[in-house]
Amino acid sequence: MNHIQLIKGYIALGKTEEAERVIEQTVMQAKQEAHLCNLALPELAKLLITFNWEAHAFQLEYEVMDMSIKTEAADSCLVSWMSSLFCLIERNVETYAANHLYLSMEEAEEGIRFFFEFSGIITNTEALSKGLVEILSASGVKRYKIHLHSSEEMLFEAVI
Repeated sequence: MNHIQLIKGYIALGKTEEAERVIEQTVMQAKQEAHLCNLALPELAKLLITFNWEAHAFQLEYEVMDMSIKTEAADSCLVSWMSSLFCLIERNVETYAANHLYLSMEEAEEGIRFFFEFSGIITNTEALSKGLVEILSASGVKRYKIHLHSSEEMLFEAVI
């Protein structure tokens, strides 16, 4: 509904380029939601789709790169793992900064590859790095790699 109101507002102001941009973003978001729902992981889909509906210390953007993703991991285990990861990030970033977490998902030989890119203000890089290693070492995680971490960026991946 917010997107429709935004589009209507831009049209009323004669800003058709901005309205078209919002329409494109809305279409892309709807496609990603459909891809996510088609993965047969309803609890994970709910977590990711509804995440930005609530107040959090970062905005989440996700992309399903591969529609043929298959996993032996239980949906509820994936949600629990992902929720722990999100809580860890929230505890260690500046609350009112422009924090953004991009998540891409694709099939890997062993399961699902989750690739995370965080940008924003990390308040405690040491605690975040230590907690990240613990969460990424959890049972069910087949392999992981932390590519980069600084006070403003973090790139890491896990295969579950």
